[in-house]
Amino acid sequence: MKRSSLNCVTSALAVGFLLMPGVALSLGQGSDGLAAIPADHALIQAFASRDKSALNQLLDPEFTWIDANGQSLPRGQVLESVPELANANVEPQFRTYDKVAVVRASHDRRHVLRVWVRRESAWRILLYQEVRQVERSESPIPGRGVEDDCENPCKSVPFTPETQSEKEAIASWQGVMRAMAKNDAHAYAPLIADEFTATDTHHDRPYTKSDRLAQIKALKLAGARPTPPELTSARMFDFGETVMMMAREQRPGAKSYFNTRTWVKRGGRWQMLFSFNTRIE
Repeated sequence: MKRSSLNCVTSALAVGFLLMPGVALSLGQGSDGLAAIPADHALIQAFASRDKSALNQLLDPEFTWIDANGQSLPRGQVLESVPELANANVEPQFRTYDKVAVVRASHDRRHVLRVWVRRESAWRILLYQEVRQVERSESPIPGRGVEDDCENPCKSVPFTPETQSEKEAIASWQGVMRAMAKNDAHAYAPLIADEFTATDTHHDRPYTKSDRLAQIKALKLAGARPTPPELTSARMFDFGETVMMMAREQRPGAKSYFNTRTWVKRGGRWQMLFSFNTRIE
């Protein structure tokens, strides 16, 4: 399928998809994200039919695939041996933020994240990631109960962001990590978007912003200080008013995992939109 024909199909289907009862849509900073809806549908069809030509047009050059076991595949390997999409028949939820569209499809404890980005006039999928949550939430990793317990990532990270937006997003994230390490709900709240969700392998359900605030307050009352996981590596993507980071992190005494986070700039402040965490089995 040529790029021109793909773009025509995308434009033609956009209005029809908005009328479908199975599509939940929330627009962020622009209506151009509507075109990502039929592109996402075309992606599902291309994976189902193992259409490598169509996938070649839909996958971003920097595309990454992460399955529920934490296996990470680059674009070339996905095209060479096309894997199977999870939750392909589940009603998706869309949120758009200017040049970024976030698609989620969840069923029971299985969650799928698809992140689309607008490249010139076409939408391309940058990330496909799965999370299979545990039946019963695991306890937070306890810290030593001292202020200086968190060096990485609270104070420093083994990664140098390239752009000003990336630097500001990292600084915002470090503020979140410090707030969690100190159980400081007041410092945590303004750095988190109202629509925030945290979907972690080690929890039995996604957590909302209010869930996280309640968790922080409960830990403070119990006198417990959690230890934030250390960042071991990261890739960042700057889309102007939106920044995404795909990171590998290490929980103390536990398996490492991939965590994808995205921030949006609102009122001069970078706020985290979501955290999506897949344990590497």
